[in-house]
Amino acid sequence: MEHVTREQIYHILQNLSNVEISYTEYSRTKLDYEEYQTYFDYFNNHVLRSHNLSRFYFPIPLSRDAKIPKNVTDWGVISEKMTILPGFDMAVSKMFNFPDSTSHCCDYYTMIYLMEGSGRLELDEGSFTLNPGDFYLIPAGVYYGATCVPESICVYFDMRRSFLSAEYKAIFQDDARLSDFFVESLKSESTMTYLAIHTDNSQIIRNRVLDVFAEYINQYKFCNAAMKNYLALLMTSVLRNPNTAIDSSVAISHLEQQYRQVLDYLKQNYQTASLDEIAEQLHFSKQYICKIVKSASGKTFQTLLMEIRLQMVADYLRETALPMESIAELCGFSTAAHLSRSFKNAYGMPPSAYRACQ
Repeated sequence: MEHVTREQIYHILQNLSNVEISYTEYSRTKLDYEEYQTYFDYFNNHVLRSHNLSRFYFPIPLSRDAKIPKNVTDWGVISEKMTILPGFDMAVSKMFNFPDSTSHCCDYYTMIYLMEGSGRLELDEGSFTLNPGDFYLIPAGVYYGATCVPESICVYFDMRRSFLSAEYKAIFQDDARLSDFFVESLKSESTMTYLAIHTDNSQIIRNRVLDVFAEYINQYKFCNAAMKNYLALLMTSVLRNPNTAIDSSVAISHLEQQYRQVLDYLKQNYQTASLDEIAEQLHFSKQYICKIVKSASGKTFQTLLMEIRLQMVADYLRETALPMESIAELCGFSTAAHLSRSFKNAYGMPPSAYRACQ
């Protein structure tokens, strides 16, 4: 296949949904969607074979001789070796708009994104409606089944557990709600079963998804790194959108939600943040902001802000050779001397000693 653009990826996904409809309506053989033979027959379609379009669904060529079980349910747990190519941290694929989706379990994370249409996600604790712009993160080891109506476009991001364990903060922007989800779901005995991100499905979000898909299909040099960067850009677009809403299988108290609002704001605006500023931005009184922080963390507002600024100082000391005057300015300190005193009080050593031992 020649180089495909973001726009071509979108049109191919639309056409594949139409091929699925035709296959379902006009197939001459019995269609059992638990049997892989049904999928082999679908991929025998001349259009799919001649244009190598099966890789929009599976990373490896499928044939009747492939050594896989007769039924989807015979897998037990679907391995990342079947889904994610060697050298890649993730795979991207189109979901089949076939009826009777079978519940299954994987040893990797799946993020489901509905671009167009509507669908249902089935989990042990209930059924969820999939609307355009919805993202659902399903941890490894959780049984789920997803089904979409004909002509829908639903995209799977399958991601190695090891990849997310190492890089979830960078990819998902260290957002407190998402960080909590990954910290909990990566535990060996986690009860976390999903995290839902509801967006307004803006064109920017759609384009970011298509950019990741295009990198995966084209597979040019450094595409794995490019996919990770595009995924990070996608999540940046999602999280900075004021219309985005997030919920998960573990209930979060109203106080915790408000504290996370404060924490997220401070992490994004640590250089200039002040109590007056955050109260105005979040439409809370200054007294209520202090109460939220104290109740949720046991700290004062100024202590929390100082900890965030000093963490950024430590990052700059480890990762750059910038002089102290520049770091002080970047991290919201009035002078380098003020930074040094605050850093030594918190870390037990001056910034220069900390940098030397890294």
